[in-house]
Amino acid sequence: MCICGGCGKVIDSAFHYCPWCGYSRIEEQKRQSIDMKFEQYKEKYLEAHSAQIEKLNNKLDDLERELSVLVLSSEMAK
Repeated sequence: MCICGGCGKVIDSAFHYCPWCGYSRIEEQKRQSIDMKFEQYKEKYLEAHSAQIEKLNNKLDDLERELSVLVLSSEMAK
């Protein structure tokens, strides 16, 4: 048993269409599948994006250290 996404009545889960309102459970399943695929893509994108940000942060830290060394060495040369 499941609940119809169109009218909210309880229907047999074997039905492809609601006998009360004609709502297509097939379309609902397609939408759920698309939503699930989008969520998986979104998770992968966010993971890749986070990794890229971490990599950029590390590079920025390295550049800041190098700049500090250059500033210190120029101060010492004066």
